[in-house]
Amino acid sequence: MSDIPGKRGYVKGSLYAAFVGWSLYGAVFPVETHTFRLVHLGLIFALAFLTYPLSPKAGRWSGWVDLGLALLGVATVAYALIDLDQFIRRSTLPDPLDVFFGIAAIALLLELSRRMVDTTFTLVVLGFLLYCFLGGYFPGTLSHRGYEIDRIIGHMYMTLEGILGVPISVSASFVLLFVVYGTFMDVAGAGSFWLDLSLATMGRSSASAGRGALITTALLGGPQASGVATTISVAPLMWPILKKAGYSASMAAGLISAGGIGAVISPPLMGAAAFLIMQFLNVPFLDVVIMVLVPTILYYLGTFFLLEIEARKYRFIPPDTEAKTVGHVLKTKGYHLISLIILVLLLAVFNKSPEYAALGALLTTVATSFLSRDRGEWLTPRRIVEAIIEGGKNVLPVAVLLAAAGLIVGTFTLTGLGLKISGLIMSASGGSRIIAILLATVASMVIGLSLPITATYIMTVVMVAPALVKVGVAVHVAHLLAFYFAVLSEVSPPVGLSPCAAAAVTGANPFESMMQAWKYSLPAFLVPFFFSATPEGANLLITGATIPGFIAACASSIAALFLLSLGIVGYFRGPLTLIERAILVAAVLIMAFSPMSLSVQGLLPFAAGLAVLLRNYYTTGLQTVRR
Repeated sequence: MSDIPGKRGYVKGSLYAAFVGWSLYGAVFPVETHTFRLVHLGLIFALAFLTYPLSPKAGRWSGWVDLGLALLGVATVAYALIDLDQFIRRSTLPDPLDVFFGIAAIALLLELSRRMVDTTFTLVVLGFLLYCFLGGYFPGTLSHRGYEIDRIIGHMYMTLEGILGVPISVSASFVLLFVVYGTFMDVAGAGSFWLDLSLATMGRSSASAGRGALITTALLGGPQASGVATTISVAPLMWPILKKAGYSASMAAGLISAGGIGAVISPPLMGAAAFLIMQFLNVPFLDVVIMVLVPTILYYLGTFFLLEIEARKYRFIPPDTEAKTVGHVLKTKGYHLISLIILVLLLAVFNKSPEYAALGALLTTVATSFLSRDRGEWLTPRRIVEAIIEGGKNVLPVAVLLAAAGLIVGTFTLTGLGLKISGLIMSASGGSRIIAILLATVASMVIGLSLPITATYIMTVVMVAPALVKVGVAVHVAHLLAFYFAVLSEVSPPVGLSPCAAAAVTGANPFESMMQAWKYSLPAFLVPFFFSATPEGANLLITGATIPGFIAACASSIAALFLLSLGIVGYFRGPLTLIERAILVAAVLIMAFSPMSLSVQGLLPFAAGLAVLLRNYYTTGLQTVRR
């Protein structure tokens, strides 16, 4: 019996290799859409039930139950593939067998969602399915005639609108490949390169430790494209440095998690939601990268301002060790940048698809790994297989989430719920652009309290984007607004996954860490308003921007972030009074909804903030002279 675990491991390893290999095959050779997504779904069923057991402590019977569920999941896919053409044609009038296997597929996805994603998310998906069936019991605008089981199954299981819709397409075509690419880079030793590079650039001042944490999360987070993963990776490395500098455990956890969450919006590799934007807007992935570029810079710039000011206020201790120089790091490990350069060139210069670009970056990573002096970082055939399996494991929970999220999207397309909610938002806002944006923000933050980033984006964008478009917000701006606040929800109290993960490393109180993360990322909460509140602010997304408009929008945003950081920390050469801090915050809020320009309306709030700083500057200087 001792060889059974080995056999099981071999079977699961083979399935993970097939899981990744199928997406690699689809990136090279065209595959019919239904077939491509169905096979991906079948591999999800096979792997998820075997990898995430019903109850690890229940004994052998639990393993047999999981095996039976895995086989049933594969059967729901095999049934559809046996006569795919007729299967698709029957979607409006499903046969009894169609209904049986459709119910089985949906039930299995709900169970996997419960095991692997979150119980709250599972209940939300179940609630949307019940809405399809019981629409007549809902009041007012939300009411609809209700759909029979066979109609729901036909839409959710047999068309490209439900389980096989856009979310699972993103999982199979993009997310898996980019996650595996990040895994390849990690196995090849890129993590130590990003760490050495960040420490080499942090300098020797009171803010150096904070800079190092922020730069490390930014560099490591790009390839990982996961806020929690980046936080967990960076926290053990940076906590000793931050602790020695004088940061408390909760401050360190908050700073690391605030930097880590920026990974999800950091190009060229981002989270799954970025690929959903590409699919929903039907634009090249490069366009999405370009649109998020300036907001990402502003995100990190706002946190940078805050930690720099805070370092001067608390007089943190500079690092006492001499870091490697940037030149030395690039000379010894700079080859890790080659695959990223190849990725960008394939996307931007040669206009290749994201799948093709990811494949090129993967092959480049394998080739450049042999430039390492450490043979343990070489991507030999054995280590490639190990990296593929590890990448498949990393992406499996995301794949389950996206497959289940297809049921949410299917509900909107079947019932027209998005238009109904859009009408409610329009009615509540009275046609006001600002009020509609604020309502969209509240919706995003409330939904994000209990759901992962990708699920939050999917739910928010189908509900609020149509309403925002009706009040004059460009469609790409509406999607970026939903995306940005979905990302920020991960560091927002009372539920913040990244701060909790960092707190586990630093030993801090989780809620205090959430509040610190919220503080460090607070300037970034204004960024979505910068690019959505006015047409001028939309220049920040570069798409359709004019040079004067882009310069004015950037200047206004940077000035507002700086003033807000001063107001939050309450320090500029000396302590700021509560009244001065209130004036700075008020000025920033006005600037967020009315970008700085040559008009009196645009310059007045900035002038008020500047007056506060000049008063404090000369008052502090005079007090220093008197001493």
